[in-house]
Amino acid sequence: MSNDPVISEDIITPMISVDLEKVPEIFTRHIGTWKGKFIKTDKRGHFSGSFFVTITILIEGSQYRQVNNYEYSDGSHLQLNFEGYFEDRILKWFSSNYSDFSGTALDVGQDIIYFRMTKAQDNALITFIETVTLLDENHRVRSAQALKDGIFDGISFIEETRFS
Repeated sequence: MSNDPVISEDIITPMISVDLEKVPEIFTRHIGTWKGKFIKTDKRGHFSGSFFVTITILIEGSQYRQVNNYEYSDGSHLQLNFEGYFEDRILKWFSSNYSDFSGTALDVGQDIIYFRMTKAQDNALITFIETVTLLDENHRVRSAQALKDGIFDGISFIEETRFS
């Protein structure tokens, strides 16, 4: 593959050499930059907060990179960096921002990726179980269950559009 951009439906995505022997095809369909509004609820389903997020995903060979940029209503920003690799067609990833973050992700069919991530926070083990459903090439929905020390702690969801 060349590094020339592919232009489709006003979306420009650089062509990157992906090892399709190791990387399930569904992951390649998420390469690019996505934007949306992240909405959090408490364990009773009541609104507990929201913020805007821009996520950029790159895959080269069997190496995965993701940068999340958050914008909060008070004007503050946060950037989180993730990287990983595919082994046995499963993404194993970590974050340079959290030494105790680890996660896995896999293709579960029907345009859905399943993520399971853990990290320590406030002396508790936080687990996120997330599904990402690709509705079409430029539209996806994510929803995540949060568990705090194994006890349900809320749900978050986001509808995202790819803009590059």
